[in-house]
Amino acid sequence: MMDEFEAIQGAHYPGVITGKPVGMGGSLGRTQATGYGVIYCLREALKELNIDITKTTASLQGFGNVAEYAARLYTSMGGKIAAISCWDNQDKKAYTYRNVNGLDIDKIASIKDSFGTIDKVKAREIGLELLGGDAWIAQDVDILLPCALENQLTPATFAAISNQVKVICEGANGPTTPDCDELIKAKNIYLVPDFLCNAGGVTCSYFEQVQCNMNYFWPIEEVLEKLDFKMTSAFHAVHNLAREKGLYMRDAAYEIAINRVAEAAKLRGWI
Repeated sequence: MMDEFEAIQGAHYPGVITGKPVGMGGSLGRTQATGYGVIYCLREALKELNIDITKTTASLQGFGNVAEYAARLYTSMGGKIAAISCWDNQDKKAYTYRNVNGLDIDKIASIKDSFGTIDKVKAREIGLELLGGDAWIAQDVDILLPCALENQLTPATFAAISNQVKVICEGANGPTTPDCDELIKAKNIYLVPDFLCNAGGVTCSYFEQVQCNMNYFWPIEEVLEKLDFKMTSAFHAVHNLAREKGLYMRDAAYEIAINRVAEAAKLRGWI
């Protein structure tokens, strides 16, 4: 698309589209950005809840780009991953890989293929239990990280969630059905909604456009520092509004987003 636009315009416009390879003007850190953004939000949520991240456990759905880097950052902060559910491209179904003492993310990443399929034989060799694909949601953990598919938290699946769960961070798009939100509220689980929680990727795409337009590219440390700042600021804007008005986090995020669009439209004289 960039090549075609530049052919039409007769000039070089690398900022016209994002998600490019680094050698063509892409940004360092884009691979990690979405997963890291999830954990930046989780870290701040746990601070607000007065929970020490080093004493928490989590269960993930997915082990693609988002989930893998979320798992890497979360464990580097001292958290423990008890279970990961992912799709098996050979068997055409999902499995949950569990070790209640904590998974070694580097080892698991080393035995997955380009589709995110974990090698079942090698998984058993490194001491993992092999469970059904839906077992991830029923684990006795503090945090659930749905980072794969939409419509995974429904009234039917929610019944299996442990009473130990305190936080849900939506790394996927739309993993929770609308009729499940009331159940989450009733159970007093702190939810970080998807379009806040997984916004790290599009935020890094914005960084890519900025770098292209400046023709000045940042080292990965600077990209991730700026990403941390943006995600942390966005989280606290939503959290503070939710606390101030007694709103559910998803509703607070919608209110901020809609108000920003409405204000921009007003400033342009459209309304």
